[in-house]
Amino acid sequence: MDFAGKSTNEKQDLFLKDCFDILEDKLCGNDKKKGDFYLNCISHLTRHDSLTTTQIRECDKSTDEDGKKADKTYRQWLHNFIDEINSNRNRLQNKLSENNLMRFPKIEYVQGVKGREAHFFLSYASDIAEDFAGDADGSTSGDDSDYSTIRYKTEKIRRPPWYLRVAVSPFKTRKTRSIFALSALVGVFLILPLAIGYIYLLHPNNLVLVALFVLLLSANLMLASPTIKILRLITRKITIVDSIRLPLSSVCISEITRVVASDPSKTERRLSVVTVSANCPICNAKYGLDSSVLLEHQGLAHSRIIGVCYNNPMMHRYTFDKDLMTGERLRVNFQ
Repeated sequence: MDFAGKSTNEKQDLFLKDCFDILEDKLCGNDKKKGDFYLNCISHLTRHDSLTTTQIRECDKSTDEDGKKADKTYRQWLHNFIDEINSNRNRLQNKLSENNLMRFPKIEYVQGVKGREAHFFLSYASDIAEDFAGDADGSTSGDDSDYSTIRYKTEKIRRPPWYLRVAVSPFKTRKTRSIFALSALVGVFLILPLAIGYIYLLHPNNLVLVALFVLLLSANLMLASPTIKILRLITRKITIVDSIRLPLSSVCISEITRVVASDPSKTERRLSVVTVSANCPICNAKYGLDSSVLLEHQGLAHSRIIGVCYNNPMMHRYTFDKDLMTGERLRVNFQ
């Protein structure tokens, strides 16, 4: 995209809309009217000095005045957007360079005082975002010859595999995750194999039981891989999602949503299914390749997830940090 003729406000508008696109499922679900409300708020914030309580109501253009919600509800929706941006900031940093911004736009709220109406306004984060954003052309800050670090970018997947949709609710707390894992282990790796073995050994000639044997065997084969992936999510907080209908480098990440300092067992999590990629700094500088680094398991016998450049998979390998969305160049050992 050509940013030469765009103002800072226009770039901020594009950036915040990109952020909303990434966070839309969490904020709106399937509520399109609510999504339109957020987009209208973003447009107003990037074009005016502030967004007051009265103006927030006007951002809900899909409902007549009598059917609109209370002002408190609209304020809470916008606060939710602010909280989601702050909690997912590492995932959103790469959008800065994509929109040719050097600093992270920040939405702030001011309480009404001395007759002035409460309002939201755009400012900049106090920390130095340039270290994360890189140069305007997308390269990392510092020496242009430094090819040792990369920053990953994500793209959400709107329809994740069925077993991950089933696992969303049980993944919220440690207790429900433990019950879910134990049930899956017992059901898929104990009860089903025992039932299959019993039918095969004792009743091989009964047509009804043979049909049941085939059914149970098919269920076991279908559930084994999803169960292993869910167990990896519980123990390692990330797994690669292999599916014909999903893009390469699709992963499911177990993200923290709420921390209870007094009781770590009550820490709440959610599942995010995204496609992860990054620019290999070497191949990007030499050939202009974009998004050439994809995630894969390191070796057949290892479960570590690393980033591998498809142009030079033997030499251009990087670590992958799911929380920082960064990677460091790996030293290749051929021994």
